[in-house]
Amino acid sequence: MATMRRIAAIALALVATFSVVGVASADRKPTLKERVQIASVIHLPAKCARVSVSTESKKPKWGSVSFRPALSVCDPLASNGVTVVKKTSGRWRFITAGSSFVCADLYAMVPRAVARDLGIKCR
Repeated sequence: MATMRRIAAIALALVATFSVVGVASADRKPTLKERVQIASVIHLPAKCARVSVSTESKKPKWGSVSFRPALSVCDPLASNGVTVVKKTSGRWRFITAGSSFVCADLYAMVPRAVARDLGIKCR
């Protein structure tokens, strides 16, 4: 009986572990060079930008940038949306931007897994 309980506890722990791993976001912080390049797509200084890079592809080719209220010098540049960028031909390029996305429209431009990885929500 104790062995059955032990096996059940181990199985439950494994299920819980794999459940958490499946939900976790895999986006990463950008390198300094990526931060500057991605922020420049929307004409923000790097210090005023919140930048993420998706890890859903082998090479970093999807990212997002939004306003980061860090310093008072950033306040005149404030916005409440997010911009999605993609690296093509060695440059980060604008794909779409907004503060409220319709899923069908978003997924027509950005792969679903990438949008999820970057934490972009839609309705």
